Amino acid sequence: MAITADYTTLMDQASMTANDYLFAAKEKIDRIFGEGYAAKNPELVAAFIKTAGQDFNAAILAVAIQEASSKIESALHAIADSNS
Repeated sequence: MAITADYTTLMDQASMTANDYLFAAKEKIDRIFGEGYAAKNPELVAAFIKTAGQDFNAAILAVAIQEASSKIESALHAIADSNS
């Protein structure tokens, strides 16, 4: 899977993602600790957003590694088959 978006689109998407993480953090933190808790604890909101971003990055890297490994495997099989 190739990334086809230009830098402007990627930057716009990044800010939309941050916005989504912010609203998710507020909703989930307030649901757990009570209404207004997120606003009174911005460090918890920041930690939530950082964790969500890190989790997403790890998942994307895992997918990229899996895709690359599959392509390498196919290429190695093709090389082995051509030498048979």
